[in-house]
Amino acid sequence: MKVLLDTHSLIWFLEDSPRLSRKAKSLMEDLGNDVYVHAISWFEMSIKAKIGKLSLADPIDIAFTQASKNGILTIDINAPQLKAYQSLPFIHEHRDPFDRLIIATALHEGFNIISNDPKFSLYPAAKVLW
Repeated sequence: MKVLLDTHSLIWFLEDSPRLSRKAKSLMEDLGNDVYVHAISWFEMSIKAKIGKLSLADPIDIAFTQASKNGILTIDINAPQLKAYQSLPFIHEHRDPFDRLIIATALHEGFNIISNDPKFSLYPAAKVLW
């Protein structure tokens, strides 16, 4: 199975937080699964840490290395994702551009998403696991 992590799922996994569900953690640790994080999540974490909206247990570069050591692959942004983003329905209740790119990428690539964000369910085509 191919899974794409929402930003909070990545953070909670790296920090071994009890807020991450057992099912999500199991999916992320299953060596039979391909686990991805979008580059936009690293950007989101960097921005929020810089402006004081996010406190990370480790500096962002250490977290990046730790994710890689855990087999989490980073997906770079590309033109097909941007096209998918443009065709994603605009839902007034969910304007977060970081989340919307994660959702568009998952839909475009056929990935499941690991997230507990209830707003992800506003996109019926997205396969959200938690």
